[in-house]
Amino acid sequence: MELTLQSNYKNINRMLRKSLGFMLCFLLINFTSVLGQEISEHPEKDKYVGQFNGDGQRHGMGTYTWEDGTVYQGKWRNDLMDGRGSLKFANGNKYEGNFSKGQPFGAGVYNWANGDVYQGGFLDGKMHGRGILITRSGERHEGTWMYNQVNGEGQHWYANGAQYIGEWKNGKRHGKGIMLYPNGDTEQGEWRDDEYVPCDCYRESVSVAEAYNESEAVFVGKVFEIETTDEGYDRVGIIVSEYWKGALYPKRKVYMRAEYGSCDFVYFEDEEYLIYAQPYQFDKSLYYPTKCTRSMRTSLPLASRDIEELRKMSCEIKENDDRKVAFDFTDDPVCGCDGEDYKNPYQAYKAGVAHWYAGTCEEKKKRDEEIRRAKYKIKDEIKEEKKEIEKETQQMYNYVEED
Repeated sequence: MELTLQSNYKNINRMLRKSLGFMLCFLLINFTSVLGQEISEHPEKDKYVGQFNGDGQRHGMGTYTWEDGTVYQGKWRNDLMDGRGSLKFANGNKYEGNFSKGQPFGAGVYNWANGDVYQGGFLDGKMHGRGILITRSGERHEGTWMYNQVNGEGQHWYANGAQYIGEWKNGKRHGKGIMLYPNGDTEQGEWRDDEYVPCDCYRESVSVAEAYNESEAVFVGKVFEIETTDEGYDRVGIIVSEYWKGALYPKRKVYMRAEYGSCDFVYFEDEEYLIYAQPYQFDKSLYYPTKCTRSMRTSLPLASRDIEELRKMSCEIKENDDRKVAFDFTDDPVCGCDGEDYKNPYQAYKAGVAHWYAGTCEEKKKRDEEIRRAKYKIKDEIKEEKKEIEKETQQMYNYVEED
C-alpha cells in the first residue's frame, strides 16, 4: 500500500513541476511547480492514522505523514487521496481542495511558501480551467488555464500598474488583446508570441483635402458613452462640437463602431476626437473610423493643423451632398460658418450651412477669446522662463570673469 501511495506522489510531482512566466519590459517572473516536493523513499518510516476498508486499504478520513514532514489530511478511497483534503509540504507549500485518484482535481487553492497563491481549477494534478494567480511581487492573473499554462481569455495586472486584457496561448499574449500602460498609452489589436503587431497603415500619407473628400462624415466630438456589445465590438456615442458633414441624430449625437484590431481606435469617455469616417459596411447607422484615416485625438498637435485646414473649406453644402441630418424641433443652437445662429443642426442644414460650431455665435466668441488668452498666457510664461534662463546664464559668466 505504501508503495502505491509513493508512486502516486511521484506522478503528481512530475505532472505539476511546471513554470508559468509573464514577461513585460524584460521582467520575467517564474513560478515553482505546483507540487514541487519530493516524497520520502522510505514508506516504512511514514505514518498513517485513520480509517481502512475491508481490504486493509486507506479508506475514509485519515492523516498520512511522510518522513520528510509532508502531511496529507483528508479523505481516502482505496488507498488513494480522493475527496476533500489538505496537503502540506516540508518546503512550506500547501494545497487545499479536491483530490481524485491521488491527484488534485476540481476546485482547489495552492499556496507557495514565498507568498504566491493560485485559486481555481485543477485537472490531473495541473492548474486547469478558470483560475486566479496572485504573486507576492504584486502581479495578478485571472483567466483560463490548460495544463499549467495560461490559454484562452485572460486578464493580467502587472506590478508596475500596466494591464493586459485579451487572448493568451501557452502563457504568452497571443491573439486579440489590449495593453494599458500606466502613462496612458495603449496597444490594442493583434499579439503574436507575446509581441504586439502594430497597424501597418499611415494616416499622414493622406492629405486633409483627400481625407475630407473620401469621408462621409467629418466632425469633432467628445465621447459620452461606450457600450460593449454581444457581437464583439464597442458602440461608441459621441456628441459633436464642430461639424463639417455626416449623418446626425438629435442633440448632435453620432454613433460609431470600434473593434479590437491593431488598426482600430481605443476610445475613452470624455476624450475629444477629430473623426473622418465612412459608415460600417453592414450597419449604416454606425460610422467606422480607423487608424488608417486621419482620425485622432484633438490633443495631438496634428489635429489642430487638420482643423485649421478644414475651417478653410467651403461654408456651403454642395448640390450633390446627400448628408442625412435628423429632423429636430428642439432648441440645440449652433453657430454657422456664416456667422449666423441656428436653432439646431437641422435648421443649419436646411439653410445650406456646411460647417458649424455647437452653441450660439456669442458663446463661440467667448470660447475663442478664452483660447486666445490661454495661448498668450503660455507665450508669456515661455518668455519669462527664457528671461530667467538668460539671467542665470549671465550671472554664471559674471562669476567666471570675477574668478
